[in-house]
Amino acid sequence: MKKDKPIVKTFIARKFKRVPLKIKFKVSGRDLNGNQFEDFVETHDVCANGGSFPSKYEVKVGSTLKFTGPKGFVSLVRVIWVKEDYKNLRRMVGFQLLEPREDWVLQSQKRSSSQPLSNTKS
Repeated sequence: MKKDKPIVKTFIARKFKRVPLKIKFKVSGRDLNGNQFEDFVETHDVCANGGSFPSKYEVKVGSTLKFTGPKGFVSLVRVIWVKEDYKNLRRMVGFQLLEPREDWVLQSQKRSSSQPLSNTKS
C-alpha cells in the first residue's frame, strides 16, 4: 500500500501591511466569460501596492482591470486572488497595482540609507 504524502502549504509573508479602508472606485474589465463589465465598488482593505474589494462579477485571477477613483485617479490592476463570500453572495477580489503609484492611498515606508538608526552619539 502506497502512503500519500501530506499536503504542505507554504506560508508567504506579506510585503506590506493591510489597512482596513473603504474608498469608492469604478472598476471595469472583462468577467470570467469575456463579457465587459463596469461596476462601482468600495475597497475592503488596502496596502501600499493593492488591496481587495467585494465584487458581484466573476473575474479570473491574472486578469487586468481598470480602476478609476476620486480626483482623477486611474490605474490598471492585476487580479491576484479571488475568494467566494457565500455569506454575502459575493466574492472578494484581491488586486495589485501594475505600477507603483505616488498618488495611491498608501505608500510603503522605506528607510533611506542616509537616515540614522538611532539618536545615540559616537
